[in-house]
Amino acid sequence: MSGTELNPLHWDVIEQLQRDGDWMPSRALYERLRPKYGYSAADAKTMQRALQYLLQGGFIDGRGQGSGRCWRSLPDRAPSRAKVNSVELAVALLQLEQFAANQLPAEALKTLREHCDRSRELLNSHPTYPRYLQGRAWRGKAAVIDSGFPLLPPAQDEAIMGAVTDALYRNTKLLLRYQNAALSTDAPVSYHVSALALIERGSVLYLVSCRRSRRSGRFVRYLHRLDRIVSAAATHEPADTDADFDLERFLRHEHTLLFFPEAPQRVTLRVRERGFRSRLRHYRLSEDQTIKETRSGFELVATVRPSLTFKQFLLGLAPDVILVKPAHLRKELQAVLEGAASAYSTGKFPQAA
Repeated sequence: MSGTELNPLHWDVIEQLQRDGDWMPSRALYERLRPKYGYSAADAKTMQRALQYLLQGGFIDGRGQGSGRCWRSLPDRAPSRAKVNSVELAVALLQLEQFAANQLPAEALKTLREHCDRSRELLNSHPTYPRYLQGRAWRGKAAVIDSGFPLLPPAQDEAIMGAVTDALYRNTKLLLRYQNAALSTDAPVSYHVSALALIERGSVLYLVSCRRSRRSGRFVRYLHRLDRIVSAAATHEPADTDADFDLERFLRHEHTLLFFPEAPQRVTLRVRERGFRSRLRHYRLSEDQTIKETRSGFELVATVRPSLTFKQFLLGLAPDVILVKPAHLRKELQAVLEGAASAYSTGKFPQAA
């Protein structure tokens, strides 16, 4: 028996039994259903037939006889309302499934997976039809990968992920025990925060949260790596509303995830091309970026916000990209490269002073 064979009365019976969570007498169940389905003897018979249908389908359990009979739902056998009738929709849902695990709360993810199960059933229902063959093959034709070295992502605790997404979805406060890498100790610190957003950067998940300062009354924002959260519990206490927080502005203008961002400034890069064109010809560092051709490559000028991420990006392009201006930033990168060259020449790091 599939979900498509259940009528509205069947679904309402299941919903009432799931809501109660325990054995429910027929009389109590009928009282909940009668305002919608009627009070006559014929209506009662219709309800009885619906219960028998669900019992025979294995969706509910029953005990007792006659007017004393009781019913309960079977969570492991709960039917799904999910319906997918389009090959194109099935392809879209299955592609989305690959990237949704870290982006949805538990209930929404469960619903998506139910639809994805129906999508697989649909695409497998006609083994030789061209449209269905094309739909099944699409999963092997598109992918998203990290632009850096393919590191294995940190392990995520399912219970912690569930608590974080639950707090975000229900807009409640979150109690965390967190290992802060900025501290000298590995002992976790407890935080009582309001969750604001979940961000996936490369292979790492971050939680953005806030807490109201006791001194100023203003919100202080925090960034937590999920793999450093030791434990998490969603509370029933409503989250504080940080009206100034906007996720798009946070990512595009506050630049927190660039790590230690500085004030915007003009930079000049000298790029050498040897046998292949530099990727900096095809990617823009800023809207006002300009390129001037040179004999061995080109010179690029752009307004950027220097940060740890930006500096690491440039160091990864050495020796074919040199930051020429501003001078203080060039000297900073020069010191890093000279220190690295010295360490590589000896195979060890210099002794700390």
